Amino acid sequence: MLSEHRLHPASMLFLFGRSLKLFALPGLLFLVAGRSSVGPPIPFGRWVPGDSQPGGEWQVWMMVLLIPAAFVAVARYLSFRVRYEGTELVIRSGIIFRNERHVPYHRIQNLEAVQNVFHRALGVVEVRVETGAGKEPEATISVLPAAAFTEMRRRVFEGRTRVGEQADPAAAFDGPAPRAAEARTLVHLPLRELLLLGFLENRGLILIGAAYGLLWEIGLLNGLYNRFFDEQSYAPGGVRLTLRTIRDGGSLPLGQIAIVLAGIAGLLVVVRLVSMAWATVRLHDFRLTRTGEDLRTEFGLLTRVAATIPLRRIQTLTIREGPLQRLVTRVSVRIETAGGGKLEPGARMNEREWLAPIIHPSAVPSLVREVLPEFDLAAVSWQPVHPRAFRRAVKPALFGTLAVMLPLAGLFNWWALVVLPVAIAWAILVARQRVRHLGWAATDDVVAFRSGWLWRSVTVARVVKIQAVTRLESPFDRRSAMARVRVDTAGASERSHRVDIPYLARDTADGLCSRLAVQAASTEFRW
Repeated sequence: MLSEHRLHPASMLFLFGRSLKLFALPGLLFLVAGRSSVGPPIPFGRWVPGDSQPGGEWQVWMMVLLIPAAFVAVARYLSFRVRYEGTELVIRSGIIFRNERHVPYHRIQNLEAVQNVFHRALGVVEVRVETGAGKEPEATISVLPAAAFTEMRRRVFEGRTRVGEQADPAAAFDGPAPRAAEARTLVHLPLRELLLLGFLENRGLILIGAAYGLLWEIGLLNGLYNRFFDEQSYAPGGVRLTLRTIRDGGSLPLGQIAIVLAGIAGLLVVVRLVSMAWATVRLHDFRLTRTGEDLRTEFGLLTRVAATIPLRRIQTLTIREGPLQRLVTRVSVRIETAGGGKLEPGARMNEREWLAPIIHPSAVPSLVREVLPEFDLAAVSWQPVHPRAFRRAVKPALFGTLAVMLPLAGLFNWWALVVLPVAIAWAILVARQRVRHLGWAATDDVVAFRSGWLWRSVTVARVVKIQAVTRLESPFDRRSAMARVRVDTAGASERSHRVDIPYLARDTADGLCSRLAVQAASTEFRW
């Protein structure tokens, strides 16, 4: 039986609001820049049409450009349709130029639902359909009623199950619906864990920096800046006096030093508190559940995100552990899937692919068994790299240290000679610990790689998801009879921790590369 849905009437408001945001951001930047540039400032909220302030006319004409955006929003609402057929989801849009996409249920990797405060107030949801065929979602449906999304998820997952079970995919909805699988909670982060995560991430400095830049451009910080830095003002024990004393080479009173240190400590405390609050808002009520062969994550206070990832779509699993995480005995676990979303340079990782942003190490083996039942993390036997790997690693470390320190010797004279032995010792220690923590393991089902000393990572790649196995030899590798083996999977980003094993003996690299290539070629690749 066919079923067709149209967008919620509120979709016109959201689409128009998106267009308004595109116009408002450049306008805000122009207005802020106008206040910061040379010339008379443009006061906020006091300009009216016909005012003689320069640049005021463009604001009126920009509003005219929003009229086409309103027509586009209405046209999209009237033309957009979602239809469920036996084995595929059909999405139709367009009035003049019509577009109809057929997405098979078994190709859908994820149905991601996003609800911000306005979505929840109106009872609607924005849906992103991902198939893993590219870096962008196959379709973004904005917006559907919450009940329509529930029906979409039910039909897609039932259709996908029936296609996998029946020989005739066309009969996807002919029989009774499969019994819904029981949902089991694998990870749930209480408030205490979210606060600890925010303390470890320390993203508060980014938020404070952004807020400071905005307030500075608006001009609200001018008075505070003049109080501390203006030569005409005097703030006893303030930043201005401290900086001027240091510049003139004078001695600082003990009380003045205490005030400055207290200010720095207070700033660090505020940064941590902001980071903890941001983590709580971003990942509020984080919950990872398993329903049949699907993993479902839900999180967010203001913007609620719900995502579903089939277990068979998982390409790699990575366990990360930093210095601060080791102090509080915590790690993080994430996965990568094909088409998991485009990651721009400098952007943070896709949060829906966190299995556990923070978790106790004792709970990791059981979580890994749920995701990769063919891999036992507790029983893995790590293989070391070549015995002469330290010699290879320490040489570039020493060369880099000398390349940095020798130019500094001309600037700081004998001070550089005092620091040089410490820098060389540190470079040797880092190279030794880096090689010591390198390891790899391979079974019939997975290949694993660990690396890092202070920031440690363990990545497990499934053999059935391997797309390419590469054996690399640099001139230094050939001279030392070594090689490296790199494993590529679909969806791996440049910033991800890949299975890239260096400093292997040439025979070991040849054997591992041949073995993985044969295993990958003998298995059927399935999205």
